[in-house]
Amino acid sequence: MSKSVFFIAGEASGDSLGASLIRGLKKREGDLVRFSGIGGPLMGEQGLKSLFPMDDLCVMGLWEVIWQLPRLLRLIQGTVEEIEKCAPDVVVTIDLPDFNFEVAQRLKKRGIFKGKIVHYVAPSVWAWRSGRAKKIAGYLDGLMCLFPFEPAYFSEHGLDAAYVGHPLIEVDTAALDPKGFREDLHIQDGALCLGVLFGSRERELRSLSKPFLETIGALHEQYENLQLIAPTLPSLEYNVTNLLSGIDVPCNIVKDQNSKWDALASCDVALAASGTVALELSYLGVPHIIGYKAHPLTALILKLVVKTKYAHLANILLNEEVVPEYLQTKCSAGKLTRAMMRLLRYPEEQVKQKQAFARLHEKLQLGVGETPSERAAAYVLRMAA
Repeated sequence: MSKSVFFIAGEASGDSLGASLIRGLKKREGDLVRFSGIGGPLMGEQGLKSLFPMDDLCVMGLWEVIWQLPRLLRLIQGTVEEIEKCAPDVVVTIDLPDFNFEVAQRLKKRGIFKGKIVHYVAPSVWAWRSGRAKKIAGYLDGLMCLFPFEPAYFSEHGLDAAYVGHPLIEVDTAALDPKGFREDLHIQDGALCLGVLFGSRERELRSLSKPFLETIGALHEQYENLQLIAPTLPSLEYNVTNLLSGIDVPCNIVKDQNSKWDALASCDVALAASGTVALELSYLGVPHIIGYKAHPLTALILKLVVKTKYAHLANILLNEEVVPEYLQTKCSAGKLTRAMMRLLRYPEEQVKQKQAFARLHEKLQLGVGETPSERAAAYVLRMAA
C-alpha cells in the first residue's frame, strides 16, 4: 500500500536533509511513497513540487521574527489547511522550529489531521530552553535526532525519539577531488586558497560583509598569492558576486551544490559564518575560524538563556574551543585578521584543529553499512505504518 509524506523545509540545511530522506524513502519503497509539501531546489531534484518558495519561511533571530509575524502566521495557517486537505500519512517537519512547531501545534489542536507528525533535527534543549522537551512531546509523534546524546532528553517525556545520525557522514570524503577542482578553476599551484562563507541567509551576508571583507583585504596585504573560494547558494549568488566584485583579490564563486564539497575541501583555511557550514568544514578537516553577528536584542536574550559555552557545533561536541569563535562585538576585522594570521603563520595551530576534527569524525559515525538517510527513511515508514 502506498504512503504519502508531507515535508516542510525552510532553509538550505533542511533542503539537503529533506532531499537525502526522499532518496532514502525511494530506495526502500520505490514509487510506493508520494511526496508533497514545501522544500528547496535539492528536494525539487528529487521530485518535490514546493507549494511556495522555501525561503519565504526562513526568518532568523528573536527580534527579526517580530516584524515578519503577520506574514508568517498567514503562511502557517495556509500550510495547516493544506495538510488537512491532502491528508498525508506522515508530516515531516525539518528543523526551523519556530515555524514548524506552530504548524504541529495547530494540527493537533484542530484535530482534523489524523496522521503522524515527525520532526527532523532535535531542538537544542541541551543548550537553552530545556522545558521545550516536555512541551513538544505533547504535539509531536516522533523526533529524529542527529546526535547520539539527544534522544534521552525527549524520551523521558514519552516522545518517540530516535538517533538517525548526521547526514555529513554520507559524504564520501575519499572521493573528493580538491586538486582537480583547483585545476578546473585555473588556480595556480602554490596559491593560498581562503574559503569565505557568508552563511545561507541574506541577513547574515549583510551583517558579516564588512568585517569579512576588511579581513580579506588585510590578509591580501600579507599574502599576494591569496585566492578566494566562496561557495554559496544560487539564491545568494548575485549578492555575493556584487560584494566580492569590489575587492582586488581573485575570487571563485561556487553556486553549484554538486561542486560544494570539492570546493570546501580545496580550501587551505576558511573564514566562515557560524552554522552548518562550519561543521561541514570541520568534518572535511579544513582549519578555520567563525564569526557571527545577530541583532543586538536577539544576542542579549540568547546571552541570558543559552547554557553552552560554545556556538560552533564541533566545539560543543568536543567540549573544547578547537575553532576560535568571534561573535557579536568580537566579530571585528581586527580580531578576525589576527586569528587568521595566527592560523596561517603557525602550522601547529592547523595541525591541532585537524587532529580534533579527526576525533569529531569518529564521534559522528554510525554502525557498518548504515546511513542516516536510510535510518531516517525506516523511521518515517515505521511511523506511517
